[in-house]
Amino acid sequence: MGEHITAGTPLAWIWPTPAEAASAAAKSSVRSATTFSSESFAEDLDAAVRIGFERTLEQDPALGFRQLMDPACKALSPAVNDPYTAIQAIEHMGVLFAALAVRPAGPLVVHDTATGTAVGVPARTFAEHLSVGIGPIRRFGASEPTVMRTLLRLLSTTLYACGEDPDRWEAIECQMNLLTAAAERETVERADLAPVHAEADALRRAPAARRAGVARHEPANTATPESAPPT
Repeated sequence: MGEHITAGTPLAWIWPTPAEAASAAAKSSVRSATTFSSESFAEDLDAAVRIGFERTLEQDPALGFRQLMDPACKALSPAVNDPYTAIQAIEHMGVLFAALAVRPAGPLVVHDTATGTAVGVPARTFAEHLSVGIGPIRRFGASEPTVMRTLLRLLSTTLYACGEDPDRWEAIECQMNLLTAAAERETVERADLAPVHAEADALRRAPAARRAGVARHEPANTATPESAPPT
């Protein structure tokens, strides 16, 4: 969704089901066995996929992140130098990430048990959405501690919203480490890093505490003997 396509390039791929492949082998003609299913698939694909001149916000969350990320990056350019505008864009982006955190993200695979057919729809993962939204602002605003601190607060809000999902915790920690490293590399005055480090430390403790809580609530793996030895 939201990806650019060029006329004449593949939009989807189709493989025969095991039953169709076996039938084709029996007839010694893969083409004759799969022609009908391929034509039917092309019709279904044409009905299911909408192609337009430009991206829309409908079912394309990355566009919303891009529309906030672009003005943030422009505000951080040397010609503009307006970090507060970037901070406002980041705060609005935090609302979107909190909403995304409670929703499924990533490739969608649908199975038809009756026919053995599977359809896979590629889509950005939660980690990829974080990278798209945060990465460019991090690179343009690494030398401004207030921007780095706001990005870390965005991650804290997102972590709180995503619940018990270790994979998403890991994606958030990855972005946290990138932000901290960029700020340490680009900030001139070391004292200016204090609020960045404080925000990062608080964020770092949150997933660690959640992992410890999950570990405490896991049942102990204890074995019960069927019979006790005689005493």
